[in-house]
Amino acid sequence: MRSRCSGSRLRSPCVSWTLPHILDVDIKIIWMVPGRVKGVKFGRHSRPTVLTPTPIESNINLRETLQHPMLTPQDPMLSPQGHRITRLFPGIHYAWIIIVIASIMHMAGGSVRQAFGVLVVPLQQDMGWSPASISLGYALGSIVGAALAPLSGIATDRYGARKVILAGILFFFLGAIITGAADQVWHLWVSYGIFLGVAQACFSVPILTTANSWFRTRLGVGIGLLQAAHGLGPAVMAVLLSALIAALTWQTAFWLIGVVASAVMISLMLFFRNEPSHVGLRPYGDPRTEPVRKSVDLAAEKLRAKAYLMSMQGTNAFRQLVGVHFLGCVGHAIVIIYIIPIAVEAGVNVVSAAGILSTLMGVSVLTRFLTPVVADYLGAKRAMATMFVLQGLPVLMLFWTQELWQFYMFAVIFGIGYGGEGSAFPIINRQYFGRGPMGRSFGWQQAGAGTGMAFGGWIGGVLYVISGSYDVTVILSVLTSLAGAAMILTMPSTARLLIPNWEDAISPNLHPETTRPLGAGD
Repeated sequence: MRSRCSGSRLRSPCVSWTLPHILDVDIKIIWMVPGRVKGVKFGRHSRPTVLTPTPIESNINLRETLQHPMLTPQDPMLSPQGHRITRLFPGIHYAWIIIVIASIMHMAGGSVRQAFGVLVVPLQQDMGWSPASISLGYALGSIVGAALAPLSGIATDRYGARKVILAGILFFFLGAIITGAADQVWHLWVSYGIFLGVAQACFSVPILTTANSWFRTRLGVGIGLLQAAHGLGPAVMAVLLSALIAALTWQTAFWLIGVVASAVMISLMLFFRNEPSHVGLRPYGDPRTEPVRKSVDLAAEKLRAKAYLMSMQGTNAFRQLVGVHFLGCVGHAIVIIYIIPIAVEAGVNVVSAAGILSTLMGVSVLTRFLTPVVADYLGAKRAMATMFVLQGLPVLMLFWTQELWQFYMFAVIFGIGYGGEGSAFPIINRQYFGRGPMGRSFGWQQAGAGTGMAFGGWIGGVLYVISGSYDVTVILSVLTSLAGAAMILTMPSTARLLIPNWEDAISPNLHPETTRPLGAGD
């Protein structure tokens, strides 16, 4: 590749990587990297190679990524069912349709819980409930979601993501309706703590597992788009919920959201497929020379999933990822739940305070997308540690933040780290454990995340009651995020698989898939 910036006077080397082409336009990306690294060049499917300290450019066309050259609808090796489903979306690999569906599911089904902070002040004013009792509903929901996440992973591996998600839609609908009818604080604990907690477990694990199974390459881009939607949804929901509460009542707002969001998700399930083999397709990036993988019977799938989980549980990285998820979620749960009460206590009106939460969620969309892409190419370990630090340190700003513009500045800076903190977990799982039934793995890690969200959401209210301010809560948020970064740095390099031979214990009749590391070393 000939560099056009070889004559640049810049002394810092450049690193460039390939992003997908969607709009049939050329995109040029140059990233300046200080330090000793001489520059890294990445081919379409190649491992990184060290280059001279010359700036490098990469031109890309987004349409190519959507319609992979090895995965055209005219592929003669596809099954009749595969041909039928590709005709619905000509020129686009169905993996991207799955990402779109999963993204909308995230926005419709998961955003209400993430926008919980909008409810705290209205419930205080209208119902007379304390912040600690209100936040207990959120904490219970996170605990229930965490406890059920491993079971959701098992059910996903055994029965398929589609059935688990359909159960989640039912619990989401019931939770939203019961929340709108609540007139005692324990009603909120039941609706948010049980019904929406179950719904969260039924959404998060199957959606990530499905996205992982549809991609052999470009997983970072797919996960990035999915995580971006996960950030955009709460940003929109915080503003929407605040506006509906102001215009109507918080009860009516939840009834409307429950009915509309459930109807949207049910409609999307008509096009949702668990994995490529179920519809006679290949994962994105599989070469045309390989036959389409056929589904095996449930007993064989169960045996394969068990062998994969046992191999993962034998590594320290498996347990460390659960701990990292916990620490990171404590750090940002405190901010998500209490930034609005903190701002209102400083004199900001409720609607403007809701805009602060919406802003940090909106800013997080950018790094939710970029972090998995960078992690896919440079290795997830460094990317995740950096984002944990960027999530933790900006929280110190809350000690001197008093004006509305200062809160919005905090939201922008915090949103950068918050968006990237959790979005690379599917990438580091692939780089450590390769390709396999990920439901149980994601389930245990979501258990760590849910426990962290529960603890962070609950402890902030308790510390406020004890101390009379949010100062101790702010310090706890900073410390847990930095502890998560430190734990990540103690983990193994992502340059090699930790369990390359896990399929050796399975009968060769199952035709195991090839596994390989996808990221650079850390």
